[in-house]
Amino acid sequence: MRHKFYVQEVPDPFPIWEWIDKQTNVNKIANSLKPSIDTAQLITLGHNLNIDEIKDATMEAINKFHFHGWLSAEGRFNHYGGLSLTYNPNYSENVDANSQTLGTEKNFADQYFYDSIQNFKNYRNTYFDAYGYRQFAPCVTETKLQNVVKSFSRSLIRSRIGVVNAEYSDEITISNGGWHRDEPIHKNLRINIPILTDETFLWEMENVKPVHLPYGNIYSWDTNIAHRVFPTTKEKKLRIHVVLGFSPWFDYIPEEDAFISNEFFGEMHPFDMLINGHVHPLISGIQ
Repeated sequence: MRHKFYVQEVPDPFPIWEWIDKQTNVNKIANSLKPSIDTAQLITLGHNLNIDEIKDATMEAINKFHFHGWLSAEGRFNHYGGLSLTYNPNYSENVDANSQTLGTEKNFADQYFYDSIQNFKNYRNTYFDAYGYRQFAPCVTETKLQNVVKSFSRSLIRSRIGVVNAEYSDEITISNGGWHRDEPIHKNLRINIPILTDETFLWEMENVKPVHLPYGNIYSWDTNIAHRVFPTTKEKKLRIHVVLGFSPWFDYIPEEDAFISNEFFGEMHPFDMLINGHVHPLISGIQ
């Protein structure tokens, strides 16, 4: 049975995902499926993508639309930011479409663990409404990034180009800053593509030792587990990654502004979809 949800028919105050769950019990269904791989570790994916082309498209977007600092109640950061690849046309805050997925003025810097919604009466059309980010931002539609994202088989939701600037990092950021958790992967399945990096930048996840993620590889992991990225030194160096988030079980139909369940809903774990080529035909297996 296919489930179809028109965004305009989702009643207030429900965010899109919460309404989908209320109608389908998707969270309960997800908990009944076990992946064939260990998702509590860093996963290096097998792929035949042209990373140089993705890099060229990413740098075109940054050069044309520029860096946007991460937004918090303290203002915008210098040490972290980038560009939003998706946006919500009904977004509740007055921010550029190219920066909607880069924080919110409602939360302080330490309030970005998953579902830190205590500062909102409801979070429909806010930073935390992941399925509200259902349209491509101008930095995608007006650059070669549109060719990159359209090559994927699943629908893009909350996604960004993430930029870390080591020059503006402080001792707290280096020693223990940046820890956060994102949505469960059956809600938002992420892949991470290094575009510009240096060995001074490390990735760390709870119970996993810090490692550098070199250019040329594509990564994934259970982003609902606490993790962070940090520079080991304060110097003039940049880390640029493309962070793509997908709706694994509900495909978006732009012409109808609707989400519809696909053939994998409740049948295949999102990580198995990923390693079996159902997110992108040129991504399969693990290294």
